[in-house]
Amino acid sequence: MRRVLWDCVAVILLGDLVTSREPEIRNNVSIQIINFNFERTQVKWNVSDYLMKKNLTFLYGLDKASPSKQCPHYILDQGYTVGCVFKTGDQKLTYLLKGEDRIIERKNVRLRNYLKPNSPTNLNFTWREDSVTIRCPELSIDGLSYEIHYKSTFDQEWQLNRNKTCDIKIDGLNSEKCYFFRGRVTTRMALYGSKTYPSDWSPVTHWRRSKLEDSCSNNAVEKLSPKYIYLITSLVILLAIFLLFLFLRKSARIKKLFMPVVPDPKYSFPGLFDYHKGNFQEWIQDTENVTSPNKVEHLEQECVIEEGLIEELTKKETKDKEGKSSQEYPQLNEDNLSSNQAPAGPPQGSTTICLGDLKFVMNDNMYVVL
Repeated sequence: MRRVLWDCVAVILLGDLVTSREPEIRNNVSIQIINFNFERTQVKWNVSDYLMKKNLTFLYGLDKASPSKQCPHYILDQGYTVGCVFKTGDQKLTYLLKGEDRIIERKNVRLRNYLKPNSPTNLNFTWREDSVTIRCPELSIDGLSYEIHYKSTFDQEWQLNRNKTCDIKIDGLNSEKCYFFRGRVTTRMALYGSKTYPSDWSPVTHWRRSKLEDSCSNNAVEKLSPKYIYLITSLVILLAIFLLFLFLRKSARIKKLFMPVVPDPKYSFPGLFDYHKGNFQEWIQDTENVTSPNKVEHLEQECVIEEGLIEELTKKETKDKEGKSSQEYPQLNEDNLSSNQAPAGPPQGSTTICLGDLKFVMNDNMYVVL
């Protein structure tokens, strides 16, 4: 009885030991699957540090077949296998990734869920005024969408137009601007799920005035529309006025020339604002008979003839006449001389001229050179 019990315990222990030697499936690896247009499939793996520098073996089978096919073409990184590429279609894939002594990953997937379609080719552009129609050969796969991205040199982000067929029309374009165009193909989530990949972008083409350009670099400075010209002109004028204002404010002479100082009426009308608070009627009544002496400058002085000067000139002229008369008429007596003597006023036909502080009495036979 004891022997039977001992044999049972040994079988259980040995069974556990045999079971522990079998290969184990561990989820310590990440797998990336890409099906390129139902033509070939790429499987890449990213393992942990423990398995990084080891060559792993990839086996696969299609349409529920056992994973018995060896990978025809491995992808290497620093001499170690990191992926596999093989031909497939729209099929189911069963793959097995194992190391030297155990299975690392085993999985069944449907390849259409990892579809990446080809890029659109031979894009044809048809321009009509401010619109363009883009066409290209369609792929032989159902459930795809065709996208065209475009932008001008003034746009920061791409704009999108999408259609189920490769026949896309874009309106509202400016023929004077240079545009970038590129296209790609995407899958519809309802048919393929969310793990698919969009295609690569087609080569970017440059169009301006419905003509294909090598690039838009030479046309970086686009022809400005009247709206931009008006805006730039207005900004330049405002800037010029602002700079002129600063210059005038800094220059005292120009400021005085264009903006003369306005006299303060407070000093021209004393008391008007201090005592009468600007009431002109009260101020004029209060100062009606009061006049402030004003300093008169550069006025011509009144020519005043002194009596002594006139009398002296009169006597001199009379003496001259008497001497002349006595020579011509020596027999005249004093009575006749006294009766013919001229009055004390200035002689007839004479004028008085004032030059500064000097006064001159002149007759018709005299002149002054200035």
